[in-house]
Amino acid sequence: MLIKADLHIHTVLSPCGSFDMSPENIISRVKALKLDAIAISDHNSIYNALAVKEIGEKEGVKVFYGMEAQTIEEVHILTLFEDWKRIENFYSEIYPHLPNIENDPDYFGDQIIVDKDENVIGEEKKLLANSLELSIEELVELVLKYGGFVIPSHIERERYGLLTNLYKVPDILKDSIMEISYNANLEEIFKFYPFLKSYSLISNSDAHYPDDIGRAYTEYEVSEINLKQIYKAAKEGKYRVIRK
Repeated sequence: MLIKADLHIHTVLSPCGSFDMSPENIISRVKALKLDAIAISDHNSIYNALAVKEIGEKEGVKVFYGMEAQTIEEVHILTLFEDWKRIENFYSEIYPHLPNIENDPDYFGDQIIVDKDENVIGEEKKLLANSLELSIEELVELVLKYGGFVIPSHIERERYGLLTNLYKVPDILKDSIMEISYNANLEEIFKFYPFLKSYSLISNSDAHYPDDIGRAYTEYEVSEINLKQIYKAAKEGKYRVIRK
């Protein structure tokens, strides 16, 4: 079957996320766009994914648990999981590597944890916009240890892109699929990085506001909706990027 998936969506927990990015608003927008699967990928945190998952299950939307990690090299990488316990255990090893620098809500915005009814149940005190004290290699090894999947984010982007920061793909990511930005020009990318023609290049919305959701997504040919099938479809070229 052909599914539509947007695997890079932020919530109100991300310091740059809109207050409108509540679980209910996200799922409402996803339903309106007829997307089949999404991943909640907040900056360096995982905790609003549970509430989105709960609403998504009731509305027939597959929600994957995720996080957009920022490594010590200032590279963003999507880390995606099927199972809450696995990502929770993964995050318990990640969190101590987030610098103990307090968030300034007046400058960076609030970092709010909510439940499915949009009640505020917590607030992340550490600034999530910092780099983890982990290298790309260390991060990827931890993701694989707990059975997750990695996708380098917006690899061509000037800030936090894998290629613009490192100018190469590290060996540990040689077999990865890659995300290019929702507004990327593929011809321009190949002009600067011709070796990318051998990679599977997907796109997601990287949404920080409700209207951003689905501005790019990827269709995958899968037998069932899970991360293993999505990753396999991308690797086999059974996908198509859609941009609005």
